[in-house]
Amino acid sequence: MEQIPEFTEGLDQSFSEKRWLDVAAIAHKAKSSVISMGMEELGNNDLKNLELAAKELHVKSLQKKANPSPEEEKEAKQLERNLQGYEKERQEWVKTNASPEVIASIIKKFKDTLQQAEEELKTETDK
Repeated sequence: MEQIPEFTEGLDQSFSEKRWLDVAAIAHKAKSSVISMGMEELGNNDLKNLELAAKELHVKSLQKKANPSPEEEKEAKQLERNLQGYEKERQEWVKTNASPEVIASIIKKFKDTLQQAEEELKTETDK
């Protein structure tokens, strides 16, 4: 419960500032926390997709730059190779769905699920 504000506020701020790697990092960190709470679908599917879609948006932003630095080019290639390590179905999902709108919808689902879990936890601890 202590991590909920860190995750939700961090995602909101990073998303609004289009800091896609920060969105990916928060999703990655949140994934293990929600899985440990028994929310495997949210962690292994939604948050993993959020992480990879955010990385894909970062790659796209680097590729659109007129004069990317050698470090940026290397980073984009490394992130692309990382994505290629996933099963074809996930790779296709990421390539098709990496957009701010999809990321916003996953963040909303994550926040709604966390709010519901928080309410359930409070109810249980109040008993």
